[in-house]
Amino acid sequence: MREERRDAELVAQASHGWNAFFFAFGAAGILLGVILALLPSPIQPVAFSLPPPPALSGPLALNEKLSQAERVFENQVVGPESIVRDGEYIYTGTADGRIVSIYRGEVSNLAILGKGENCGSSGEETKCGRPYGMRLDKEGYLLVADAYLGIFRVNVATGAAVQLLSSQDALAGKVSRFFNDVEEGEGGVLYFSQSSTRWDRQHHKYLILEADMTGRLLSYDPKTEEVRELMDGLAFANGLTLSTERSHVLVAETIKARIMRYYIKGPRQGQSDVFADNLPGWPDNIRRSGRGTYWVGFASVRHAGQFSLLDFAASRPWVRSLLTKMIPQEVMTSLIPKHGLVVELDKDGNILRSLHDPQGHHVPAVSEAMERDGVLHLGSYYLPYMSRVYLKRK
Repeated sequence: MREERRDAELVAQASHGWNAFFFAFGAAGILLGVILALLPSPIQPVAFSLPPPPALSGPLALNEKLSQAERVFENQVVGPESIVRDGEYIYTGTADGRIVSIYRGEVSNLAILGKGENCGSSGEETKCGRPYGMRLDKEGYLLVADAYLGIFRVNVATGAAVQLLSSQDALAGKVSRFFNDVEEGEGGVLYFSQSSTRWDRQHHKYLILEADMTGRLLSYDPKTEEVRELMDGLAFANGLTLSTERSHVLVAETIKARIMRYYIKGPRQGQSDVFADNLPGWPDNIRRSGRGTYWVGFASVRHAGQFSLLDFAASRPWVRSLLTKMIPQEVMTSLIPKHGLVVELDKDGNILRSLHDPQGHHVPAVSEAMERDGVLHLGSYYLPYMSRVYLKRK
């Protein structure tokens, strides 16, 4: 009987200990919840909707084509966001504010647009700038959209840069925090995208989690110096391209996983519509292939059968607000699925084919896919190399 009473007492003591533990744990959880609820959020999230992610089937079926990509200029170019190839020359911008020229495998500095003391050797983005979208204009100058500084025209022979538009100026009545991409159209008119009037590039994860819809598509006529707002209310206006026939501009609306179309001539001039909807990821830059089709690079993927945080949280602003209170921006990157993806769209926005690196070992994300002579050059906003895939071998 004594042993039974002792066992009962031990059980009671253990039970009391566990009850105390769970009580303390619950109280700590409630206290943490109260603290998180009282903490201000850096974002003002709004609810939005996304269609169910597409299945990876048909032209989106999984393959290993990007897994066979070759890394080039490793540790020589960090964050080669956008790529221009002109004959044997390749131009790109890097995370430390440089615009580099690559000729026969040799990387050299072409221009630095920022004015900071350590530009070209550090990541002081706000001072040094961050070259993003770039194209050659009809005269062979390099057009550059610097995320922080504005739109520039760079002489590829001398590196001399002329600022066409400044981030310090109100453009069409608003100040930009994030220039993204640029291309020259007919008559020398430039079309460019601004991702946000609230958030800069360094805070692009807040831009996404807030579902900020201040992105714009604009035009600039160098002859008259007139800037026009063509589209506004875009949820992270990203890369753009003129259509093959130059009748419209395509611009990626990243947060809504789609590509918008704005008509610049023809019977629908001044109107816009959705060109490609419910894409299998978050679209970045768009580039013409030369065949009347378009290559789209994806910063991350979304597809049926895999949990997508942004899809889940689209209609739940409180989730996104809570995330920004709990997780630093630099840690958020580690939560993004590593899955390299590029798709080719036809002239009507239909997916023709896709190239994957499902495990993300070689190409975890793609900022841009630029095709020349059967080679697909792949950019990245953070990797320390460029990649290339030989399409004719596929």
